[in-house]
Amino acid sequence: MNQNAEKGSARPSTKTYALAGLAGIAALLLWMLSSAGGVNEGNTSTFEVIRGDFLVSVTAGGTLEAVNQEVIRNEVDGTSRVIYIIPEGEVVKGGDLLVELDSAEAVEQVNQQKLSFESAVQTFEAAKANLEIEQSQVQSLIDTAILNTNFAYIDYRKFIEGDRLQQLRNAEILIQQAEESLKLNQNQLYWSQRLFDQGFEAKTNLERDQMAVTNGLLSLEQAKTQFKMLELYDLPKLEETYVSALIEASNELTRVILQGTNTLNKAIADLTTQSNTLRLNKERLQREEEQLEKSKIFAPKGGMVVYAKSRSRFSSESMIEEGAQVRKRQELITLPDTSQMKVDIKIHESQISKVKKGQTTFIVLDQQPDQRYKGIVSKVAPLPDSASFFSDPNLKEYATEILVTDTLPDLKPGVSARAEIVITNIPNTLKIPIQSVTTVDGKQVVFKQTMSGPEPVPVEVGLFNTKFIEVLD
Repeated sequence: MNQNAEKGSARPSTKTYALAGLAGIAALLLWMLSSAGGVNEGNTSTFEVIRGDFLVSVTAGGTLEAVNQEVIRNEVDGTSRVIYIIPEGEVVKGGDLLVELDSAEAVEQVNQQKLSFESAVQTFEAAKANLEIEQSQVQSLIDTAILNTNFAYIDYRKFIEGDRLQQLRNAEILIQQAEESLKLNQNQLYWSQRLFDQGFEAKTNLERDQMAVTNGLLSLEQAKTQFKMLELYDLPKLEETYVSALIEASNELTRVILQGTNTLNKAIADLTTQSNTLRLNKERLQREEEQLEKSKIFAPKGGMVVYAKSRSRFSSESMIEEGAQVRKRQELITLPDTSQMKVDIKIHESQISKVKKGQTTFIVLDQQPDQRYKGIVSKVAPLPDSASFFSDPNLKEYATEILVTDTLPDLKPGVSARAEIVITNIPNTLKIPIQSVTTVDGKQVVFKQTMSGPEPVPVEVGLFNTKFIEVLD
């Protein structure tokens, strides 16, 4: 069937006027084909083709809702039981208690988390104190190691620049003393020998002076040997000892620094862990306290209480009432702003192509069937409604919003309404009842009453509404 949605569709041709003239002496039959495709001649009715204005519209039922509304949801984790809810229809002001959920479990969670938090605080403080102690001990060990290193360096310099030179000098002095003493003894022996030769010195004195020279030679040799031993062995050994002590002190300082750093890193890591544990426990306590606070829901602003309704009849959500189990983020109550209202309807897929945003709409409320209000199409869903799909997979309907532009009386949301969306208004056109058009051998026809009985007449049709269809040719 050709559904020309354009208002500027082709207008009736001369053939159309001929058909209109023919309708003056004949009638179109509302003819129903039997299941075998034949004509039931005993059950006929006729209708005369008429010319006039033709309103094309789409009509659908829906409910009156507020354009803007405050949605009250359950923010408690998991599922909760409603132990109090304000009666529906009550007018509340901001701060009034709307819903109270069972908070026994939340209270227990808060108490348990407080204990965990206090334990975490103590553990954190202990870790903090331990870090301070470790820092003090490590610093003390490092200071001692630095002092020992400095002492070892001073001892080394003292040996190199003082003791070593002094010992060498003392050894040299001993050699000089031995040499001087030997010279004196040799000189004494020389004169004793001359005197003895001349008979003026006793032999014992000569022998004494000879012994003194011999002892002087031994003393000189001993002094030189001592100097050599000191220079080649004793002093280098002492130097190595001081160098080794300095190196060991320096290595000990390095070890103390590394061990201290490792100790402090462990203490810092433990403190960081305890700090994170404390933070997590604090956040968990705050979250549990917030959960407890959320068990009581207060009105954010004034308005009339409307219980939330499930969007689908297949939903597992309980009715909003005392004793009901509700899940997190489930809608509980709405506080509608009735200053601006809309009608929510669903358009069948066969009609949705005609509906456009901004089209004029006439609204009739079930409470006021004799009163008609004006509105416009404010929103057309781009995809079929999922709730309709689940109820009937073969049914595809598109959610559509109609904004009411006329002033409404004081009505509560949820009132049933019917909206007629004006697609176009075709003036001075031929129209017949939509039931009178049928299909025979793949062609759209109507039946014209003749003397010999009904005869099929091919027609070209245009737009249609729930009652009439436009005849183009």
